[in-house]
Amino acid sequence: MSYKANMHPKVSKAEIEVFKALSTAGLTGGMVTQKPIILKSTIPDFCWVSKRKIVYLDGIPVHSSDKQLEKDEEIFGLLEAQGWDVLRIPYQPPLTEKGLEEILATIKRFLDVDDEEIKQKNDSAKIG
Repeated sequence: MSYKANMHPKVSKAEIEVFKALSTAGLTGGMVTQKPIILKSTIPDFCWVSKRKIVYLDGIPVHSSDKQLEKDEEIFGLLEAQGWDVLRIPYQPPLTEKGLEEILATIKRFLDVDDEEIKQKNDSAKIG
Protein backbone atom coordinates (compact mmCIF):
# COMPACT_ATOMS: atom_id res chain seq x y z
CA MET A 1 0.00 0.00 0.00
CA SER A 2 1.44 3.37 -0.96
CA TYR A 3 1.79 6.25 1.49
CA LYS A 4 -0.91 8.10 -0.48
CA ALA A 5 -3.46 5.50 0.55
CA ASN A 6 -2.88 6.52 4.18
CA MET A 7 -3.23 10.22 3.50
CA HIS A 8 -6.35 12.22 4.31
CA PRO A 9 -8.97 10.52 2.14
CA LYS A 10 -11.41 13.41 1.68
CA VAL A 11 -12.57 16.66 3.17
CA SER A 12 -15.14 16.10 5.90
CA LYS A 13 -18.42 17.98 6.21
CA ALA A 14 -17.10 19.50 9.44
CA GLU A 15 -13.98 20.78 7.65
CA ILE A 16 -16.18 22.41 5.00
CA GLU A 17 -18.35 24.09 7.65
CA VAL A 18 -15.33 25.31 9.60
CA PHE A 19 -13.75 26.62 6.38
CA LYS A 20 -16.95 28.56 5.59
CA ALA A 21 -16.97 30.00 9.11
CA LEU A 22 -13.26 30.91 8.92
CA SER A 23 -13.90 32.58 5.57
CA THR A 24 -16.89 34.52 6.88
CA ALA A 25 -14.81 35.59 9.89
CA GLY A 26 -12.01 36.78 7.60
CA LEU A 27 -9.51 34.21 8.87
CA THR A 28 -8.56 32.55 5.58
CA GLY A 29 -5.96 35.15 4.55
CA GLY A 30 -2.62 33.37 4.29
CA MET A 31 -4.25 30.02 5.09
CA VAL A 32 -4.15 26.92 2.94
CA THR A 33 -6.13 23.73 3.36
CA GLN A 34 -4.98 20.18 2.95
CA LYS A 35 -1.31 21.25 2.68
CA PRO A 36 0.90 18.18 2.52
CA ILE A 37 3.67 18.26 5.10
CA ILE A 38 5.93 15.30 4.68
CA LEU A 39 6.75 13.81 8.04
CA LYS A 40 4.91 10.56 8.29
CA SER A 41 2.12 11.20 5.82
CA THR A 42 0.08 13.98 7.37
CA ILE A 43 -2.10 16.62 5.78
CA PRO A 44 -3.34 19.28 8.22
CA ASP A 45 -6.93 20.37 7.78
CA PHE A 46 -6.03 24.07 8.01
CA CYS A 47 -2.58 25.61 7.80
CA TRP A 48 -1.35 29.19 8.16
CA VAL A 49 2.13 28.84 6.69
CA SER A 50 3.39 32.35 7.52
CA LYS A 51 2.23 31.96 11.14
CA ARG A 52 3.51 28.36 11.35
CA LYS A 53 0.14 27.27 12.75
CA ILE A 54 -1.76 24.09 11.97
CA VAL A 55 -5.26 22.98 12.93
CA TYR A 56 -6.60 19.44 12.78
CA LEU A 57 -10.30 18.65 13.25
CA ASP A 58 -10.32 15.26 14.91
CA GLY A 59 -13.62 13.45 14.56
CA ILE A 60 -13.96 11.38 17.72
CA PRO A 61 -15.03 8.18 15.92
CA VAL A 62 -11.78 8.17 13.93
CA HIS A 63 -9.39 9.69 16.47
CA SER A 64 -10.32 7.73 19.60
CA SER A 65 -8.55 4.41 19.08
CA ASP A 66 -5.25 3.87 20.90
CA LYS A 67 -3.45 3.34 17.59
CA GLN A 68 -4.79 6.60 16.10
CA LEU A 69 -4.11 8.57 19.30
CA GLU A 70 -0.53 7.30 19.24
CA LYS A 71 -0.13 8.34 15.59
CA ASP A 72 -1.67 11.77 16.31
CA GLU A 73 0.77 12.31 19.22
CA GLU A 74 3.71 11.31 17.05
CA ILE A 75 2.69 13.73 14.27
CA PHE A 76 2.14 16.46 16.87
CA GLY A 77 5.67 15.97 18.21
CA LEU A 78 7.25 15.91 14.76
CA LEU A 79 5.48 19.11 13.72
CA GLU A 80 6.40 20.91 16.93
CA ALA A 81 10.04 19.84 16.45
CA GLN A 82 9.91 21.59 13.05
CA GLY A 83 8.61 24.79 14.63
CA TRP A 84 4.90 24.38 13.97
CA ASP A 85 2.27 25.34 16.54
CA VAL A 86 -0.37 22.60 16.40
CA LEU A 87 -3.98 22.64 17.56
CA ARG A 88 -6.04 19.46 17.55
CA ILE A 89 -9.78 19.97 18.02
CA PRO A 90 -11.81 16.87 18.87
CA TYR A 91 -15.47 16.96 17.86
CA GLN A 92 -18.37 14.56 17.65
CA PRO A 93 -19.93 14.42 14.16
CA PRO A 94 -22.18 15.71 12.89
CA LEU A 95 -20.96 19.22 13.64
CA THR A 96 -23.67 21.36 15.23
CA GLU A 97 -24.03 25.13 14.95
CA LYS A 98 -22.94 25.48 18.59
CA GLY A 99 -19.99 23.16 17.96
CA LEU A 100 -18.98 25.23 14.93
CA GLU A 101 -19.12 28.43 16.98
CA GLU A 102 -16.94 26.84 19.68
CA ILE A 103 -14.42 25.59 17.10
CA LEU A 104 -14.25 29.01 15.44
CA ALA A 105 -13.69 30.73 18.81
CA THR A 106 -10.95 28.21 19.64
CA ILE A 107 -9.21 28.83 16.31
CA LYS A 108 -9.43 32.61 16.78
CA ARG A 109 -7.73 32.29 20.19
CA PHE A 110 -5.12 29.97 18.67
CA LEU A 111 -4.38 32.51 15.91
CA ASP A 112 -4.42 35.31 18.51
CA VAL A 113 -6.94 37.41 16.62
CA ASP A 114 -10.07 39.16 17.76
CA ASP A 115 -13.21 40.22 15.93
CA GLU A 116 -12.16 43.90 15.76
CA GLU A 117 -8.84 42.99 14.10
CA ILE A 118 -10.68 40.83 11.56
CA LYS A 119 -13.17 43.63 10.83
CA GLN A 120 -10.33 46.10 10.22
CA LYS A 121 -8.60 43.69 7.82
CA ASN A 122 -11.83 43.08 5.93
CA ASP A 123 -12.63 46.81 5.75
CA SER A 124 -9.16 47.66 4.42
CA ALA A 125 -9.39 44.83 1.87
CA LYS A 126 -12.68 46.25 0.59
CA ILE A 127 -11.17 49.75 0.21
CA GLY A 128 -8.03 48.54 -1.60
